[in-house]
Amino acid sequence: MTVRERQASVKAIRKKRGRRLMIAYALRGVIFLLLALMIALMVCGVLYIREHLDHAPGSELPDGNIGDSTGATTVAGGSIIPAAPSIPGQVKIVLDAGHGGDQPGCVINGATEKDITLSIVLLLQEKLESEGAAVVLTRSTDYDVSLPDRSEIANKAGANYFISIHCNSYEDDSSVKGFECYYYQSAKSENLAEAITSEADSYSISTRKVKEGNYAVLRETAIPAVLIEAGFLTNAEERGKLMSREYQELLAEAIASGILGYNDAF
Repeated sequence: MTVRERQASVKAIRKKRGRRLMIAYALRGVIFLLLALMIALMVCGVLYIREHLDHAPGSELPDGNIGDSTGATTVAGGSIIPAAPSIPGQVKIVLDAGHGGDQPGCVINGATEKDITLSIVLLLQEKLESEGAAVVLTRSTDYDVSLPDRSEIANKAGANYFISIHCNSYEDDSSVKGFECYYYQSAKSENLAEAITSEADSYSISTRKVKEGNYAVLRETAIPAVLIEAGFLTNAEERGKLMSREYQELLAEAIASGILGYNDAF
């Protein structure tokens, strides 16, 4: 074999080795890519399973559970809706404490709407249950529930009425005050709002006219629904009352009486 032939043979061998190395590196890259993809899919699968287990019946609930008077529970954002069995003829009411969690609502001089609404709702639950009504809560602790979930709970709970509790504010005029009820495009809802307002007035609670309001929790709720603004936090006198347990109990008594009085009339 001549020198030239030997050199050509060496070049051919080197070229083959280079090709083999390139193929090996390419295969190695593909393998690493597939492994990374498999790991990503496994992680996504674990997260998916964990999320759905957290919302499954019998699983441990977070602090922001949704409960009713029979012990049935659900989780905000989940698919489990409280649907307590009702006694024939028993009135069932969904109570919605406005705001919650990282949605505090109106906050003025130490008064926080989400805390006041929850306190009123829990007192109202006691009043209604003491009169034999069944109660479903959209939230029983400091937890944010989305607006669609609040309406979905009301629609699927088999309830007669939906009552959402809020606190009002009007920064342009701090003298404005009063208990106020809203309804949306429903004669029954309007009548319920009027009944509650009339009862609040009879309890010597300062009240304002019933109004129609295009609020999501009213608009998307199929049963008679009322949104109550318990008072104005921008009014110093009313803010002080709303923060007191005595006044919260008075509000709960008046609202419960209005709801049950309206129910007896139909």
